Amino acid sequence: MIPIAFCNNLTKTDSFCPNFRTGFCLFTKPGFTPADIIATSLGKPGKKNPWSAPEYGMLGGGGTLGEASVRYLGAAAAASMKKTGDIVVYIQGDGAANRAPNHEAMAVAGAWQLPIIFVIQNNRYGMGTSVEKSYNIEDLSLRGVGYGFPHDRVDGNDMIAMYLMAKKHIERTRAGGGPSLIAADTWRLRPHFEGDAQPYRPKGEVDEWWKKEPLGRYQKELMDLGILTEEDVDRLEVEVKAELQAAFDEVDKLPARTDVYEQMEKLAIAEL
Repeated sequence: MIPIAFCNNLTKTDSFCPNFRTGFCLFTKPGFTPADIIATSLGKPGKKNPWSAPEYGMLGGGGTLGEASVRYLGAAAAASMKKTGDIVVYIQGDGAANRAPNHEAMAVAGAWQLPIIFVIQNNRYGMGTSVEKSYNIEDLSLRGVGYGFPHDRVDGNDMIAMYLMAKKHIERTRAGGGPSLIAADTWRLRPHFEGDAQPYRPKGEVDEWWKKEPLGRYQKELMDLGILTEEDVDRLEVEVKAELQAAFDEVDKLPARTDVYEQMEKLAIAEL
Protein backbone atom coordinates (compact mmCIF):
# COMPACT_ATOMS: atom_id res chain seq x y z
CA MET A 1 0.00 0.00 0.00
CA ILE A 2 2.74 2.48 0.96
CA PRO A 3 4.95 2.10 -2.15
CA ILE A 4 1.87 2.08 -4.40
CA ALA A 5 0.90 5.53 -3.07
CA PHE A 6 4.29 6.82 -4.21
CA CYS A 7 4.35 5.00 -7.57
CA ASN A 8 1.07 6.66 -8.51
CA ASN A 9 2.63 10.07 -7.97
CA LEU A 10 5.88 9.46 -9.88
CA THR A 11 6.89 9.97 -13.50
CA LYS A 12 8.53 7.39 -15.75
CA THR A 13 12.03 8.76 -15.14
CA ASP A 14 11.82 9.41 -11.39
CA SER A 15 13.99 7.02 -9.38
CA PHE A 16 12.27 4.75 -6.90
CA CYS A 17 13.48 2.08 -4.50
CA PRO A 18 10.78 0.09 -2.69
CA ASN A 19 11.61 -1.56 0.58
CA PHE A 20 12.44 -5.24 0.88
CA ARG A 21 9.73 -7.62 -0.45
CA THR A 22 7.48 -4.92 -1.93
CA GLY A 23 9.01 -4.91 -5.41
CA PHE A 24 5.84 -6.49 -6.77
CA CYS A 25 4.23 -3.05 -6.57
CA LEU A 26 6.41 -1.74 -9.38
CA PHE A 27 3.81 -2.39 -12.07
CA THR A 28 2.07 0.72 -10.65
CA LYS A 29 5.07 2.91 -11.51
CA PRO A 30 4.89 4.49 -14.98
CA GLY A 31 6.93 2.46 -17.46
CA PHE A 32 6.23 -1.04 -16.12
CA THR A 33 3.51 -3.66 -16.58
CA PRO A 34 2.39 -6.72 -14.59
CA ALA A 35 4.09 -8.91 -17.20
CA ASP A 36 7.43 -7.22 -16.42
CA ILE A 37 7.06 -8.09 -12.73
CA ILE A 38 5.97 -11.68 -13.38
CA ALA A 39 8.74 -12.36 -15.90
CA THR A 40 11.44 -11.05 -13.57
CA SER A 41 10.03 -13.03 -10.64
CA LEU A 42 10.12 -16.22 -12.71
CA GLY A 43 13.61 -15.57 -14.06
CA LYS A 44 12.46 -15.01 -17.63
CA PRO A 45 13.75 -12.34 -20.04
CA GLY A 46 10.80 -9.93 -20.13
CA LYS A 47 10.66 -6.61 -21.93
CA LYS A 48 11.96 -4.71 -18.89
CA ASN A 49 13.55 -5.75 -15.62
CA PRO A 50 11.87 -3.59 -12.97
CA TRP A 51 14.80 -3.99 -10.58
CA SER A 52 17.42 -2.84 -13.04
CA ALA A 53 16.17 -0.31 -15.56
CA PRO A 54 18.10 2.97 -15.14
CA GLU A 55 16.13 4.63 -17.93
CA TYR A 56 13.04 4.16 -15.75
CA GLY A 57 14.74 5.20 -12.53
CA MET A 58 15.31 1.68 -11.19
CA LEU A 59 18.89 1.23 -10.02
CA GLY A 60 18.67 -2.16 -8.36
CA GLY A 61 18.42 -3.33 -4.79
CA GLY A 62 20.35 -5.87 -2.79
CA GLY A 63 20.10 -8.47 -0.09
CA THR A 64 22.10 -6.31 2.32
CA LEU A 65 19.36 -3.93 3.36
CA GLY A 66 20.10 -0.21 3.45
CA GLU A 67 23.12 -0.35 1.15
CA ALA A 68 21.14 0.93 -1.86
CA SER A 69 20.49 4.25 -0.09
CA VAL A 70 23.79 5.74 -1.25
CA ARG A 71 23.16 4.56 -4.81
CA TYR A 72 19.83 6.37 -4.93
CA LEU A 73 21.45 9.36 -3.26
CA GLY A 74 23.72 9.40 -6.33
CA ALA A 75 20.65 9.46 -8.56
CA ALA A 76 19.38 12.49 -6.64
CA ALA A 77 22.76 14.20 -7.03
CA ALA A 78 22.73 13.48 -10.78
CA ALA A 79 19.21 14.86 -11.15
CA SER A 80 20.26 18.00 -9.28
CA MET A 81 23.42 18.55 -11.33
CA LYS A 82 21.74 17.83 -14.66
CA LYS A 83 18.60 19.79 -13.71
CA THR A 84 16.36 17.04 -15.07
CA GLY A 85 13.46 17.81 -12.75
CA ASP A 86 13.42 14.15 -11.64
CA ILE A 87 13.18 13.20 -8.00
CA VAL A 88 14.05 10.11 -5.95
CA VAL A 89 11.96 8.17 -3.44
CA TYR A 90 13.81 5.73 -1.22
CA ILE A 91 11.77 3.46 1.07
CA GLN A 92 13.23 1.38 3.88
CA GLY A 93 11.76 -0.64 6.73
CA ASP A 94 12.20 0.31 10.36
CA GLY A 95 15.00 -2.24 10.71
CA ALA A 96 17.01 -1.18 7.65
CA ALA A 97 16.50 2.49 8.54
CA ASN A 98 18.84 1.96 11.50
CA ARG A 99 21.78 0.96 9.31
CA ALA A 100 24.70 3.31 8.78
CA PRO A 101 24.36 3.84 4.99
CA ASN A 102 20.91 5.36 5.49
CA HIS A 103 22.23 7.88 7.98
CA GLU A 104 25.12 8.77 5.71
CA ALA A 105 22.78 9.23 2.75
CA MET A 106 20.41 11.45 4.74
CA ALA A 107 23.29 13.54 6.09
CA VAL A 108 24.60 14.23 2.57
CA ALA A 109 21.10 14.82 1.18
CA GLY A 110 20.48 17.44 3.85
CA ALA A 111 23.83 19.17 3.37
CA TRP A 112 23.45 19.27 -0.42
CA GLN A 113 19.67 19.79 -0.47
CA LEU A 114 19.10 16.98 -2.94
CA PRO A 115 15.73 16.04 -4.49
CA ILE A 116 15.14 12.85 -2.51
CA ILE A 117 12.38 11.69 -0.17
CA PHE A 118 13.28 9.12 2.47
CA VAL A 119 10.47 6.93 3.74
CA ILE A 120 10.57 4.73 6.82
CA GLN A 121 7.95 2.03 6.47
CA ASN A 122 7.39 1.24 10.12
CA ASN A 123 6.45 -2.45 10.05
CA ARG A 124 6.74 -2.57 13.87
CA TYR A 125 9.20 -5.43 13.55
CA GLY A 126 12.60 -5.77 11.92
CA MET A 127 12.75 -9.55 11.59
CA GLY A 128 11.90 -10.45 15.22
CA THR A 129 12.94 -7.21 16.92
CA SER A 130 10.12 -4.85 17.83
CA VAL A 131 10.43 -1.16 17.03
CA GLU A 132 10.17 -0.40 20.76
CA LYS A 133 13.45 -2.26 21.30
CA SER A 134 15.31 -0.63 18.41
CA TYR A 135 14.17 3.01 18.74
CA ASN A 136 13.92 5.44 21.62
CA ILE A 137 11.16 7.46 19.92
CA GLU A 138 7.62 6.55 18.95
CA ASP A 139 7.33 8.94 16.00
CA LEU A 140 10.09 7.79 13.65
CA SER A 141 9.68 10.89 11.48
CA LEU A 142 11.38 12.89 14.27
CA ARG A 143 14.65 11.45 13.00
CA GLY A 144 14.38 14.05 10.22
CA VAL A 145 15.02 16.84 12.72
CA GLY A 146 18.67 15.84 12.99
CA TYR A 147 19.14 16.29 9.26
CA GLY A 148 17.13 19.50 8.96
CA PHE A 149 14.41 17.73 6.96
CA PRO A 150 10.72 18.58 6.82
CA HIS A 151 9.14 15.45 8.26
CA ASP A 152 5.70 13.88 8.61
CA ARG A 153 4.10 10.85 10.19
CA VAL A 154 1.19 9.13 8.45
CA ASP A 155 -1.06 6.10 8.86
CA GLY A 156 0.41 3.82 6.21
CA ASN A 157 -2.69 1.62 6.27
CA ASP A 158 -4.90 4.52 5.16
CA MET A 159 -4.59 4.56 1.37
CA ILE A 160 -6.09 8.02 0.88
CA ALA A 161 -3.98 9.63 3.62
CA MET A 162 -0.89 7.83 2.31
CA TYR A 163 -1.52 8.94 -1.28
CA LEU A 164 -2.03 12.57 -0.26
CA MET A 165 1.08 12.54 1.94
CA ALA A 166 3.18 11.12 -0.90
CA LYS A 167 1.74 13.72 -3.28
CA LYS A 168 2.52 16.57 -0.87
CA HIS A 169 6.16 15.58 -0.42
CA ILE A 170 6.74 14.77 -4.09
CA GLU A 171 5.35 18.11 -5.21
CA ARG A 172 7.47 19.93 -2.63
CA THR A 173 10.67 18.14 -3.63
CA ARG A 174 10.01 18.52 -7.36
CA ALA A 175 9.53 22.25 -6.84
CA GLY A 176 13.06 22.51 -5.42
CA GLY A 177 12.25 22.10 -1.74
CA GLY A 178 15.02 19.59 -1.08
CA PRO A 179 14.91 16.33 0.88
CA SER A 180 12.32 15.22 3.41
CA LEU A 181 11.37 12.25 5.58
CA ILE A 182 8.07 10.40 5.99
CA ALA A 183 7.37 7.77 8.62
CA ALA A 184 4.50 5.55 7.48
CA ASP A 185 3.08 3.42 10.28
CA THR A 186 1.90 -0.05 9.34
CA TRP A 187 2.31 -3.62 10.58
CA ARG A 188 3.81 -6.68 8.93
CA LEU A 189 0.81 -8.97 8.45
CA ARG A 190 2.83 -12.06 7.59
CA PRO A 191 5.69 -13.81 9.41
CA HIS A 192 9.21 -12.74 8.51
CA PHE A 193 9.58 -16.09 6.74
CA GLU A 194 7.33 -19.10 6.20
CA GLY A 195 7.75 -21.29 9.27
CA ASP A 196 8.36 -18.31 11.56
CA ALA A 197 6.32 -19.10 14.68
CA GLN A 198 6.47 -15.41 15.68
CA PRO A 199 7.13 -15.93 19.41
CA TYR A 200 8.15 -12.27 19.61
CA ARG A 201 4.57 -11.04 19.00
CA PRO A 202 2.15 -10.65 21.93
CA LYS A 203 -0.91 -12.87 21.89
CA GLY A 204 -3.83 -11.25 20.06
CA GLU A 205 -1.71 -8.67 18.22
CA VAL A 206 -2.09 -10.40 14.86
CA ASP A 207 -5.89 -10.42 15.08
CA GLU A 208 -6.01 -6.76 16.06
CA TRP A 209 -3.87 -5.62 13.14
CA TRP A 210 -5.75 -7.72 10.60
CA LYS A 211 -8.77 -5.58 11.47
CA LYS A 212 -6.77 -2.62 10.09
CA GLU A 213 -5.76 -4.43 6.88
CA PRO A 214 -5.43 -1.64 4.27
CA LEU A 215 -7.13 -3.09 1.18
CA GLY A 216 -10.42 -3.91 2.89
CA ARG A 217 -10.27 -0.62 4.75
CA TYR A 218 -9.74 1.32 1.51
CA GLN A 219 -12.63 -0.47 -0.20
CA LYS A 220 -14.96 0.30 2.71
CA GLU A 221 -13.88 3.94 2.78
CA LEU A 222 -14.59 4.37 -0.93
CA MET A 223 -17.97 2.71 -0.54
CA ASP A 224 -18.83 4.90 2.45
CA LEU A 225 -17.95 7.96 0.34
CA GLY A 226 -20.23 6.75 -2.45
CA ILE A 227 -17.33 6.44 -4.89
CA LEU A 228 -17.48 2.64 -5.13
CA THR A 229 -20.43 0.22 -5.22
CA GLU A 230 -20.73 -3.55 -4.83
CA GLU A 231 -21.25 -3.75 -8.59
CA ASP A 232 -18.02 -1.83 -9.15
CA VAL A 233 -16.16 -4.25 -6.88
CA ASP A 234 -17.51 -7.28 -8.78
CA ARG A 235 -16.62 -5.71 -12.13
CA LEU A 236 -13.12 -4.70 -11.02
CA GLU A 237 -12.37 -8.17 -9.66
CA VAL A 238 -13.25 -9.68 -13.06
CA GLU A 239 -11.19 -7.08 -14.94
CA VAL A 240 -8.14 -7.44 -12.69
CA LYS A 241 -8.21 -11.24 -12.87
CA ALA A 242 -8.40 -11.04 -16.67
CA GLU A 243 -5.51 -8.55 -16.81
CA LEU A 244 -3.35 -10.74 -14.58
CA GLN A 245 -4.19 -13.88 -16.52
CA ALA A 246 -3.24 -12.14 -19.76
CA ALA A 247 0.08 -11.14 -18.19
CA PHE A 248 0.77 -14.71 -17.02
CA ASP A 249 -0.12 -16.05 -20.47
CA GLU A 250 2.30 -13.57 -22.06
CA VAL A 251 5.12 -14.57 -19.72
CA ASP A 252 4.38 -18.27 -20.07
CA LYS A 253 5.35 -18.05 -23.75
CA LEU A 254 8.77 -16.62 -22.94
CA PRO A 255 11.78 -18.96 -22.88
CA ALA A 256 13.55 -19.65 -19.61
CA ARG A 257 16.70 -17.61 -19.13
CA THR A 258 19.76 -19.82 -19.47
CA ASP A 259 22.47 -17.19 -19.92
CA VAL A 260 22.53 -15.69 -16.41
CA TYR A 261 26.25 -16.20 -15.83
CA GLU A 262 27.15 -15.04 -19.34
CA GLN A 263 25.16 -11.84 -18.79
CA MET A 264 26.83 -11.27 -15.42
CA GLU A 265 30.24 -11.70 -17.05
CA LYS A 266 29.40 -9.17 -19.77
CA LEU A 267 28.23 -6.64 -17.20
CA ALA A 268 31.33 -7.17 -15.05
CA ILE A 269 33.66 -6.71 -18.05
CA ALA A 270 31.74 -3.61 -19.16
CA GLU A 271 32.28 -2.02 -15.75
CA LEU A 272 36.05 -2.59 -15.78
